[in-house]
Amino acid sequence: MPGGGIADRYEHDIVTFMRSWAPYGGPPADEVLPEFGLTRDQLVTRYQEIIDAAAERRELEMRQPWLRVRRSPAT
Repeated sequence: MPGGGIADRYEHDIVTFMRSWAPYGGPPADEVLPEFGLTRDQLVTRYQEIIDAAAERRELEMRQPWLRVRRSPAT
């Protein structure tokens, strides 16, 4: 996705969910399992993987800006 965003809907939902619970110390375990089918620890690990991958994509695009142009939709 252009701009290093989250391309997958499931991943986007995880990021949104985690950010909404961040001010409260993270989501409670009883909210996580029904929402994502993961334990709280699994969700935290998956969230970190998503954030790390997005940061890596942004870093690559900063070092190689022609990749951003190649991924842009034709107009």
